[in-house]
Amino acid sequence: MTHSLETRRKRLRYRTNHTGTRETDILLGGYVAALGDSLDAEQATALEDLLDNANDPEILDYITGRLALPERFNNGTIAQLMDYVRERRIS
Repeated sequence: MTHSLETRRKRLRYRTNHTGTRETDILLGGYVAALGDSLDAEQATALEDLLDNANDPEILDYITGRLALPERFNNGTIAQLMDYVRERRIS
């Protein structure tokens, strides 16, 4: 089943604010909120892949640079997310 981009955005807004780890919620939720309606299908796919295939502590460690980012997640969207985190001096 294919979902509309707006449905995917809504799901990502929810998922990125309810990951199970507060720090991850703040970072991912803040990034998705900052993108707002400009979040495109490619970005949605990258974020969904990250959420579906990494656990919360790993996600936090990846986006703060504490762990090397696996090749699977090495894409423009996750690079932008990591920049978002760095710009806020969050690590």
